[in-house]
Amino acid sequence: MNEIDFKAWLRSQNTIKKVQGDLISRIKRLERVFGNIDLDEEYQKDKCCFLLSLFKNKGVNSEMNKFEIAELPIGQYQLSTYKYALKKYISFIESECL
Repeated sequence: MNEIDFKAWLRSQNTIKKVQGDLISRIKRLERVFGNIDLDEEYQKDKCCFLLSLFKNKGVNSEMNKFEIAELPIGQYQLSTYKYALKKYISFIESECL
């Protein structure tokens, strides 16, 4: 993750400082729990489509079951906050490509 530029981008989007920190924290957790991945590399592979697919049905699906993840609220509404953070990061990457 390009944390410095992502934070600057969030700031330019008038995102509240607390929310900036929350989004960055969630992105870091996703990178860690999915095997120390790099979201920039994942975006280059498939625009994070595979990662987004893991959030189907609140994470209760066969693909998510392949990961041993106790740190994420699988099956709960709160999991959507991680999906939102991922989508925000994707928007950031795509805005950088323009």
